[in-house]
Amino acid sequence: MGKKHSEKQTFLLTAYRRVRKFIRRPWFYDKRFLVVLSVLCSLFLWSVLSVNASPEEVRTISGVHININQEGIEENFGVRFVEVISPESLKDLEFDIKVRGRKYLISQLTADDFTAVASANKSVSKPGSYDFTVSVSCNNPLLDLTISNNGQQMYVKFDRYVTKEFAVSGVEGVGATVAADSGLIMGTSYSNVTKVKVDGPETEVSKIASVIVRADVNKELYDGESFDGGEVFKNEDGEELTLSGNTTVTRYTADGKIANAAKVTIPIKTTKRFSVNVKYTNAPSNFDAGKLPVSISPSTVLLVGTPDAINNLSDTYQAGEIDLAQLSNRVNTFNFDLTLSTGVEIADSVERIRVKIDLSQYSVEKFSVKARPSFDYVNYTGTRDVKVKTASLSNIQIIGPAHTVAQLKSSDIIVEADMTGKETVTGPCTVNAVITVKNHANCWAIGSYEVDAVIE
Repeated sequence: MGKKHSEKQTFLLTAYRRVRKFIRRPWFYDKRFLVVLSVLCSLFLWSVLSVNASPEEVRTISGVHININQEGIEENFGVRFVEVISPESLKDLEFDIKVRGRKYLISQLTADDFTAVASANKSVSKPGSYDFTVSVSCNNPLLDLTISNNGQQMYVKFDRYVTKEFAVSGVEGVGATVAADSGLIMGTSYSNVTKVKVDGPETEVSKIASVIVRADVNKELYDGESFDGGEVFKNEDGEELTLSGNTTVTRYTADGKIANAAKVTIPIKTTKRFSVNVKYTNAPSNFDAGKLPVSISPSTVLLVGTPDAINNLSDTYQAGEIDLAQLSNRVNTFNFDLTLSTGVEIADSVERIRVKIDLSQYSVEKFSVKARPSFDYVNYTGTRDVKVKTASLSNIQIIGPAHTVAQLKSSDIIVEADMTGKETVTGPCTVNAVITVKNHANCWAIGSYEVDAVIE
């Protein structure tokens, strides 16, 4: 009887026969098949060698983000992370790690494959600075690698956070100029932001005493422009403060709306000097204001405004109105506050206009005037007939230079019924009387007078 084979021998014999049968097939010796088989075998051998024979190397991975472990700190003690004090390289909460491992394992790793957590070396319970240790781990724990600079030390500041509001106390356009010979001047700069709310570390916010909005302009201006600006925080001594990155600023406009950014507007204006005058009411038609002994102080004013606003003004600034009928034969003094149109300001240090009319050399005489046969009327645009019924007017006070008034006669006084606004009236009515001194432009009536008329 033949010798009995063991199971192992039987398996090897069977495998040998199958391989022998496989390699005896005609296509096995085809050149194209042998090329493909050689490539596959080479790849298999390279993979095996890479895994088992790849050398170790050290690789630097940049930008690993550090998370500050604040668990329970704010809830229990009311303080929060503010900033990294040292080292300077960790100010942005990112650092570079050195990883040692087989080349094929670490060649494709990035910062996102790692987690870095900084934990306090002792309890954080109040505002202050504390030592923290950074622990770095790979997000794939199955990778065989070593982080050589694990355990990085850092010095961290904690503080309470507070909120405080500040009104903007000034607006600056740094480096803004106008050409010296242009006749232009810069108006007062203003900003869309009038108030800010600061939310940040208490030790920083408590130092803020004032807030201004500033824009770097550094150019010559020919027209009003707006520029991007920013808030500048100052302490009580006027020194500028630098706030940490964890401080937030909310900007508000004058109407209480939130502004995304601060703008600084610099208006460009022009100046023009105007002579000052006043308007006289209740003046007769032949009145000559140039003969009136009047002094106006100041006699001119320098106004500033946008070119359009200034150019739309007349050449004379009207300070106000003076009722001639209310003057007396003495020194009459009037004070007028400046009233300016939109877009116009006073460039001089003038608060009001003073007008003095010196009638101390004038005299007042009373006259009675009779109609011949009736008084005339003026300022009537209606189509009906008008008849003035008053036959005479007594006690008419005429003021003028003493030597002129002394020579006046009743025949020099003209009385006319003023029919202004009576176009739709029918029947009897009482109207104002207009008094004129014939051939004397520096005399007029003081007081008020009325006559009766009928409109038919």
